[in-house]
Amino acid sequence: MKSYKTIVHIMALSLFGALAGVAPAKAFCLVNCEPKPDDAKKVFENLIKKKFDKDVVIEDFKVTRFWPLDVEGAGHAGYEFYYTAKVRFPNGANLECKPEGGAVKPGCSDNTSYYSTTIQNQMIKDKQYIEPGKVVEFKDETRFDEEGSKWKGQDGNLY
Repeated sequence: MKSYKTIVHIMALSLFGALAGVAPAKAFCLVNCEPKPDDAKKVFENLIKKKFDKDVVIEDFKVTRFWPLDVEGAGHAGYEFYYTAKVRFPNGANLECKPEGGAVKPGCSDNTSYYSTTIQNQMIKDKQYIEPGKVVEFKDETRFDEEGSKWKGQDGNLY
């Protein structure tokens, strides 16, 4: 009887080991499962490529502060990251918005000093022209909302 229990125990451990070997690490997160600075960078990268240009190069990305949010009214937890980033635009961005003769084209912004991807109350909705080769500094923030056992970033992806 003892050897039967040992065999069952070994089989159970083997099955768990096989599953653990093929499953992503996030699938077994039991503690410290909050979004990480790398997740915040990925959200920023996704948004910057969508809003400006797919060929941008993030030269520097530093999280300056972060903390969990208590979103009791919404019924879920949140997490917020503040960061600075330097982004090079080898091809520029929104070239169709290049000002000509001092006039701003329809659907384009005249703001060339402030750029944001996620600060909703300060976001510039119109397209912003960025000249080719320019490096832009972003001082921005991003938020994750708990969705089940994962975190939804402002890019719409789960982390």
